[in-house]
Amino acid sequence: MDNASEKRRRGRPRKTERPEGEVLVGELPLMTYEDVVDLRAALFTKKIDLGKSGITKEQLTRLKEIFGLDYDTLSAMLAVTNRALHLKKGRDLLNRGISERIIAIAEVFSLGYNMFRDREVFHTWLRAPRRSLGGLVPLHLMESLAGVEEVKLELLRLDEFML
Repeated sequence: MDNASEKRRRGRPRKTERPEGEVLVGELPLMTYEDVVDLRAALFTKKIDLGKSGITKEQLTRLKEIFGLDYDTLSAMLAVTNRALHLKKGRDLLNRGISERIIAIAEVFSLGYNMFRDREVFHTWLRAPRRSLGGLVPLHLMESLAGVEEVKLELLRLDEFML
């Protein structure tokens, strides 16, 4: 490696160095309510690619606002500490596991928004105990991946019933 520009630096990247996979401005998905609603119809390959490329802190902050969640609830759903979320900055990428968990949660919200056709009505449904879920609150169930899947299945059962 004769050329100094080709040498790889050890350690953490400098703030001026763009991490691999960082998304450019204007390319961020899941930044609006409409993006979340459209996620239900997205191809699974798009969701996989989104998880692999990572979700930014900026996207997470927008999703938190769209979902009407606070950081305590969000950190419990993502199985990370509140502090870990606060330490990330704007375009910092979250790791793949957290990104994929965010997408799974966003899919549930997308399904709910499409079914209920009203964001506030769905948010109310999420926060009330459901007899069909053993008297548990769907939002609290979503603190585990199994719970996310169960809430998704419950929404699909409701959707079939409503047809």
